[in-house]
Amino acid sequence: METLLKKLVDANAISGFEDNIREVIKKEISGHVNGFRVDKVGNLIARKGSGKPIIMLVGHMDVLGLMVKYIDDKGFIRFEMVGGWDERVLPGQKVRIHGSKGSLVGVIGSKAIHLQDRKEEKLPYKAKDLFIDVGASDRKEVEKAGVGVGDYITRYSEFNKLLGSKVTAAGFDNRVGCSVLIEATKQLKKFKGTLYTVWTVQEETGLVGVRGSVFGVNPDVVLAVDVGLPGDSPETKPEESDVKLGKGPVLTLKDALSFINPEVKKWVLDAAKKLKMDMQYSVMSGGAAEGSMPAIIREGIPAGSLEVPNRYMHTPVEVVDINDMKQTVKLVVECVKTADNYF
Repeated sequence: METLLKKLVDANAISGFEDNIREVIKKEISGHVNGFRVDKVGNLIARKGSGKPIIMLVGHMDVLGLMVKYIDDKGFIRFEMVGGWDERVLPGQKVRIHGSKGSLVGVIGSKAIHLQDRKEEKLPYKAKDLFIDVGASDRKEVEKAGVGVGDYITRYSEFNKLLGSKVTAAGFDNRVGCSVLIEATKQLKKFKGTLYTVWTVQEETGLVGVRGSVFGVNPDVVLAVDVGLPGDSPETKPEESDVKLGKGPVLTLKDALSFINPEVKKWVLDAAKKLKMDMQYSVMSGGAAEGSMPAIIREGIPAGSLEVPNRYMHTPVEVVDINDMKQTVKLVVECVKTADNYF
């Protein structure tokens, strides 16, 4: 799974510009599904099997990014954030600007610490005060390189192995979930019903893709796969999150928008019990995942979310454990195989 995850991370695509990652996923699932299509907003929808129940697995393709907003006369680029950034991690990052003539490397600059007064030193940076430096002398040089307003910008990230089975890169939210769904779809051979695996667009900018895709597929049950927030690093208190890396998948019981459907909860926990798999739980007051939306689509569709623990989410150095991903694949496969007993 490590090779697959790296391949997806390396596909440059952010919210609203998911073409690259969608093409990679198409190649991965080709030959493993009965067919697939791309809907009007860009969601990739694969179908496998036939009959009832209709099961929908969903995970978002998009990641955080930036967009070119303004190029000043000296060639410095102002940008807009795409998705829920922690602005404190922006200064000092390398980025890739994807213009009409290919990608261009830039750096997010800020006022040097040596030139800041005491008041400035204590203030966190805001995106509106930052800029991207591509080494240009003026605006014309930037435009000649193919960069213009509206071009999307990705984080310049390297995929690295850490100790044990842990890896780090930017964009694990949610290339991890995409990888889990690809592998689960490949492994599923015999099951009752119809499986729709959906890789969605624009989750980071308002849970956009899942809404129309759920309405169109009209499934009997939806299981979303995303990443979740562990509490096993020094800056997080156990009471904020008791989730740990390396301890397996997480079942979301509550987020800012919804509670898990009781029948979905029983379905997932029964599958975990059958596999003799320990389960972790997430109860969150902030944030929401794609499993929150189906309850308000059509007449209401039962849904829930599985998460893979992911440290330092929405930064360039996210960390996951490959073994957690493998366990989540096993659980998703078992859930699909037993769905006809519940829905």
